[in-house]
Amino acid sequence: MTTTMVRSTFLQLTLVLVSCRAVPEDAGSDRLSYVGSSTVGLFMADARGEYERSAIDVDTSSESAGGEKAVLEGRANLGGTARVPPMEVLKKGVVATLLGRDAIAVIVNDKLPVSGLTREQLSGIFSGRLTNWAELLGPDLPISRFVVANTSATYHVFQAAVLGTQPYGASCTTVEPDSDIPDVVGGTEGAIGCISMAFLNGRTGVRAISVDGEKPAATNFDYPIYRPLYLLWRESDATAKRFVDWAESDEGQRLFMKRFVGFRVVASLKPEAEGRSAQGYLIVKTAPEETRDGDLYYYPHGSYEICRPDGSRIRRVANHLSPSDEQPTRVRLDRGTYLVRTRGRDGGRIEFLVTIEPEVELVVDVDQLVGNR
Repeated sequence: MTTTMVRSTFLQLTLVLVSCRAVPEDAGSDRLSYVGSSTVGLFMADARGEYERSAIDVDTSSESAGGEKAVLEGRANLGGTARVPPMEVLKKGVVATLLGRDAIAVIVNDKLPVSGLTREQLSGIFSGRLTNWAELLGPDLPISRFVVANTSATYHVFQAAVLGTQPYGASCTTVEPDSDIPDVVGGTEGAIGCISMAFLNGRTGVRAISVDGEKPAATNFDYPIYRPLYLLWRESDATAKRFVDWAESDEGQRLFMKRFVGFRVVASLKPEAEGRSAQGYLIVKTAPEETRDGDLYYYPHGSYEICRPDGSRIRRVANHLSPSDEQPTRVRLDRGTYLVRTRGRDGGRIEFLVTIEPEVELVVDVDQLVGNR
């Protein structure tokens, strides 16, 4: 793919200066190094002011792919990745700890009169088939497309969700680092791009638009473009383990949820509330959907709908965190009876009722339920 490279020397210099700051006097004797995803890096930067056991160095220049490699090679205590870690990494003794989830927003220049697009329209834009906003009932204005570098998980997650197996078009311009996307889109007439919602706080000149009619928010479980956030580490690294334990604690999760959805509510139907009835859990093993990542094939579970017994929909469950995630989602539900709608391996519609009991995990294998039809 031929692309134009846009870099921000100022931001890269800023990251170097921040990572070389003096060790605070009240820090422990350990120094914690983080390499990887710039999205997870936002949480790591926030943790500098809260975590007292170690000083924290943060390097996000290599994005998710670099984080996986840094932990494998022993160059960092912690790696960050905004996708399901590759199995070949986990097989080499690396532990992946889920922090939570993040939504990838589609943003446009604020002067562009577009409030929402479908994934089909986005596919036409980022593949290069659509070149002018007039083709989408917008103004007669060329479409300028901006994408993050292919070392970033955002690049691959967005491609899988919008383009499928298609490559990005040659007319896409690569922007590095990820955090520069809002500034570039905001400064370019007719521009569109994709970036983590966490990078939009306080940004001007851009606007996040809806996708398939759903507004982008990490807490909107019907929004179609999202990804998991992981910390990678080795069990033999005591410094890393202490930080991971803290990140999973109440204090760490409160800090994480200032920007993202924490792992404790990733599968929740709605936020906790006083007076709420007792809850149980539902796992539905649906028909798999084959996806390909280079030479690797994955079989994530297909989506399904949770409805009231009268058939009115409560929510849609994607049933995987990313195209390479083969684990079905564990959903927390209030006690009661629900109608589940999904598709079988032959594409036929399947409906069945489930009853949720307090503190009970109900696992339903759709193949067994219908005789693998």
